[in-house]
Amino acid sequence: MNVPRLITLPAGRRAKWIVLVAWLAAAAALGPLQARLQDSTTNSPREFLPADAESTRVLELLENEFPSGRQTPAIVVYRNAAGLSEANRAKIAADLDELSEPGRLAGTDAIQSPFAPGARERGLVSGDRTTALAVVQITAETIEGIEPVVDELRTVVGGPGSPGLEAYVTGPAGFAVDAVDVFGQIDGTLLVASTVLILTLLVAIYRSPLVAVVPLAVVAVAYAIAAGFVYVLVSRAGLTVNGQTTGLLVILMFGAGTDYALLLVSRFREELRRHEDTHAAIAEALGRTSPAILSSGATTTLAMLVLLVASMASTSAAGPVLALGVAITMIAGLTLLPAVLAVLGRRAFWPFIPRFGTEVSARVSVWGRIGRRVERRPLTALLATVALLGLLALGNLVSLPGLSLVASFRSDTESVSGARAVELAFPAGEVAPTDVIVRADAPALAGAAREVSAALGRVAGVAAVAPVEESVGGDALRLRVTLDSDPYGDPAISLVDPVRDAAAAAATGAGADVLVGGPTAEEADTQDTVRSDALLIVPLTLAVVFVILVLLLRAVLAPLYLAASQILSFAATLGLASLAFEYLFDAPGTDASLPTFVFIFTVALGIDYSIFLMSRIREETPRWGPREGVLVGLDRTGGVISSAGIILAGTFAVLMTLPLEVLFQLGFAVAVGLLIDTFVVRPLFVPAVGLLLGRYSWWPGRLARTGATTPLQPSERE
Repeated sequence: MNVPRLITLPAGRRAKWIVLVAWLAAAAALGPLQARLQDSTTNSPREFLPADAESTRVLELLENEFPSGRQTPAIVVYRNAAGLSEANRAKIAADLDELSEPGRLAGTDAIQSPFAPGARERGLVSGDRTTALAVVQITAETIEGIEPVVDELRTVVGGPGSPGLEAYVTGPAGFAVDAVDVFGQIDGTLLVASTVLILTLLVAIYRSPLVAVVPLAVVAVAYAIAAGFVYVLVSRAGLTVNGQTTGLLVILMFGAGTDYALLLVSRFREELRRHEDTHAAIAEALGRTSPAILSSGATTTLAMLVLLVASMASTSAAGPVLALGVAITMIAGLTLLPAVLAVLGRRAFWPFIPRFGTEVSARVSVWGRIGRRVERRPLTALLATVALLGLLALGNLVSLPGLSLVASFRSDTESVSGARAVELAFPAGEVAPTDVIVRADAPALAGAAREVSAALGRVAGVAAVAPVEESVGGDALRLRVTLDSDPYGDPAISLVDPVRDAAAAAATGAGADVLVGGPTAEEADTQDTVRSDALLIVPLTLAVVFVILVLLLRAVLAPLYLAASQILSFAATLGLASLAFEYLFDAPGTDASLPTFVFIFTVALGIDYSIFLMSRIREETPRWGPREGVLVGLDRTGGVISSAGIILAGTFAVLMTLPLEVLFQLGFAVAVGLLIDTFVVRPLFVPAVGLLLGRYSWWPGRLARTGATTPLQPSERE
């Protein structure tokens, strides 16, 4: 086979050592930076809002024009279901005295005590006197400044208690710290769980411990380099990355890297039976599989880069990080992996070493038998597959609420427990009030603020409205609006537009301007942005996939039906996942970004299996003809693709072990989608359409005008 020498260079007798040294040197240089990556992530939703969102503008005004600046409140909740006793009140007073000591809480304003004059009127003591709140406004803008304050608060209030008294630290600051703690555990958990899972599956597939370890070692080196490189981008180029993205980087690199390794290792084992020289065998295997690996890696890399068009900064920042990880994994699969295999040679497959001159078993695989059945009734197989996928897609009719911040933790963190304690005695919105900024000329400001306050008080779902502070310039006033529902849940989020409309109407009538922000408005703006981004990301991803397929297959018709299969697969995946979330897992809701990320991963990764299959079909068609080429391609790649699908699905399923609902759901949905691609789309839909179209699958390429170059003998069909 004539292939560019550059492609097979890593298989060279001397070049393999150069490749190995180069990769190890890169790992030695960038690998140590990997450990710093998680500490440099940012997990506050505020950092990722679009610059033109109304809630972002409120944050900027608070920071630049108000005495309090940009503050993050920590709320200390004291609760005794039987009512706060004198001993409870003494304990609370002692805690607050201790916390008020000079220098005790650096980077904070004075503590708002529930026992200060007017505290009850400000909503710091519940009407039933079971719950009291102390509010600490943290002026630090980064988690590095917020975390020590929250830790100190929890240390003090969690000290020796008073009979019946419960104490929690919650509010936006408490949630931020708990999120960081959870995200800080993600990378390590995923690395260990993914390694154990993949190693177990590879040993079961190859029955050789050495060849099972090789792909993991290669991906581990690639991951160390990629994570170190991302840290450089974060620390030197100002890239903002959250913990979810770094977790997905682990999963994506280990899953995709194992897929590429399976394709190459399987072909290497096949070529070792045909070539006595190990280097010739790995060169042949690399030449045969490199187009599929390059196309697969390029498709996934470009699909990840599509995320750059998103207005949501957390989504757009994930694009280059994940694309970099996939690109490095692909390059490692085409260079480092063949170099390692060239060094190990046949020993890699011990104790089941493939010997030169031995024949591969002539027995037709289970996938070959499935292909023969599809060949008998391809139209029936196609219609049945489409009907099954369409039936699963009906699950999208299930309507799930949005996922609130309180429900996003799958375990009870202190911030979640504190928020629930607040809900028992106060309007739920007390834990994260909404900010309304009224702007007008100084003489008209007070009157405009009264008009806006009155209008907001008439909005159903608003529990209270109170002025908080005036801007430094005297031309703006900040109002504190408390909603009567979970400030991160759908009912509160649905109030953002009515609140904005009511405030705007009142402000206009009073000759003023108004902006609405705060945690609930930030969540509403986030959801709107995510939905808007999806309208760009979905068609662009499909366009990328289509173009890559056209270049690889040198055809137009086959890429069209392969892209259509991915749309059907995605609809079925999301439908089945929705049914599972509603009736199997009793999910509290779904995150607005879930469909976008499920689409990106199922399409970008699921198309890999069609690429692997169609590449082999295209290779076999000139010899066997268009119909038999489909069946031979399915038979030869079935085991590899099935193994790859199971491993990649299992790798994403590892996300289900994490204590975050959004990652649990993402892991389940993507795993389901990959299994649908592996066991429904690839062995049934794609061969059925290929058999029905015959050589026209390759239109307008050369294969559409020619048949088999070698007549197929009857004995060869058995």
